[in-house]
Amino acid sequence: MPFKYRYSLEDYYQAMELHKKGYGSLRISKILKYPTRSAIENWINKGRKPYYFSEKRIEACNSKENVERMRAMNKLTQPKASRIAAELIIKRLPESSKILTEDLGYILGVVYGDGHVSVKQRRVMLGVTDKEFAEKFKETIERWSGFKARFLTKIQKPDIYIKSRKLIYLTYIDSKEAAIFLKNFDRNILLDSTTKIKSAFLRGFFDSEGHVSNYPISKSRVIKGFNTNYDLIILVQNLLISLSIYPTIYTTKTCGIKSGDIGKPYYVLSICKKESIINFYSLIGFNINRKQERLIRQVDHINMVGGNKNDTGRKIWE
Repeated sequence: MPFKYRYSLEDYYQAMELHKKGYGSLRISKILKYPTRSAIENWINKGRKPYYFSEKRIEACNSKENVERMRAMNKLTQPKASRIAAELIIKRLPESSKILTEDLGYILGVVYGDGHVSVKQRRVMLGVTDKEFAEKFKETIERWSGFKARFLTKIQKPDIYIKSRKLIYLTYIDSKEAAIFLKNFDRNILLDSTTKIKSAFLRGFFDSEGHVSNYPISKSRVIKGFNTNYDLIILVQNLLISLSIYPTIYTTKTCGIKSGDIGKPYYVLSICKKESIINFYSLIGFNINRKQERLIRQVDHINMVGGNKNDTGRKIWE
């Protein structure tokens, strides 16, 4: 019998046996006392099985770890599966997590960039091609929320505009309260925060949306940030100015990989002044190694040309 309208493998086999005897979905639902016949129609007409027992879902997993995880989930009883789902809905954030800290600042910066918050899915997630970036976000969001974050890999789906398939590192937590909190957070509060919190937010944003020119190959020294949200770009600009980093903003148009993205205004925040680049390195930096190494080369060249012998420290931000 179904457990609160959730069906087991036994329910599926009972329904299919009756179907072999010539019964239709409506008659089967009445015999088995199901509230509706929609699930039975899916089993009969679309070849599906109950959610936790679907072979198609198992076959869609792209790694041995995911296959084993799905097989373990298939062994769950329906009452236990329902209880787990309920726990995801009521999972509570510690009160200390609602105070603006460096960890929360970094998470917000990432969320406004490459990250994603879904209240409907009860999830805060990040999917990127830089493993160290995903690991840093996982470490930070676990420390901030007190929840265990999932970490897995997947292959980017092929697209007619994308010739190569890249490995994506995906990390996320399941928490409706965390999703709602981050979704509704008033980011203007960041303007009155401490220097360390501002720096953490900007580091998260530039880890997501930042670009550092590959000097000396590119023949230019510049740090850029990109976003289609004008209000967010203005906020980032004001935060940078408060740290004595003076950017300029210009607008271009997207040439996105989807037809709906083409022609949208795209705001570019550019940092090219020597003092600003040095201040960016000293106060913000990157958690992504390749970006940080490029930044170090820019600062090294500025110090060499300017006669400044201060050591950059070759640091990767913690």
